[in-house]
Amino acid sequence: MRSLVKVFVIIFLAVVLLLAACAETAPDFEDITWSLESYGGPADLKPVLPDAEVTATFNSTDGKVTGIAGCNNYFGGYEVKGTELTLPGPIASTEMWCGDEIGKQETQYLNTLKTAESYTIENGKLRIPCGNQLLVFKRR
Repeated sequence: MRSLVKVFVIIFLAVVLLLAACAETAPDFEDITWSLESYGGPADLKPVLPDAEVTATFNSTDGKVTGIAGCNNYFGGYEVKGTELTLPGPIASTEMWCGDEIGKQETQYLNTLKTAESYTIENGKLRIPCGNQLLVFKRR
């Protein structure tokens, strides 16, 4: 009888630990490098310039987003609550000159990203609404 109780307790603890581990998993967009596919108004999305890769990686361990904004590297903090995504602080970046066209896209991207409101994943694409703008990423 004692051994049966021990087995029951071990199974119970294993289930509790499994449920706790599942509850603490990172949202499904974190710890993945995403490449920006398009950006702009939801009804008028523009493709990313061909020579300017834009990426974002949301690191769950330190709460930082890092990436390439077209030619400069950038980083900043982010917070996730459910599907709410915010970047409460400033976004810092390196300051290389990138040319006028890439520089404009980079500025627009960083200014848009810091106004993130939420996220969804639809058909394998990460969609981040940012006020009246939208960022659409694909897995890199």
